[in-house]
Amino acid sequence: MHNKLTKRQKETLDAVINYVNENNYSPSYREIAKELGLASSSTVSGILHSLRKKGFVCWEEGQPRTLRILKTAS
Repeated sequence: MHNKLTKRQKETLDAVINYVNENNYSPSYREIAKELGLASSSTVSGILHSLRKKGFVCWEEGQPRTLRILKTAS
């Protein structure tokens, strides 16, 4: 199925959801990377682009902290 998430995509989505629930605004790529133990924010970018393509998140290009959750993983 096209909307099936990989383990890393689900972990990333869950990290974003938790961050938003705790802070009432979306995390930066660096904050997501730190939460997931990743060295590179470009890895986070790739994961988030995959999540956007699958319809789980969206954001305004060029605007900080506009990441929004559209749906959660089942």
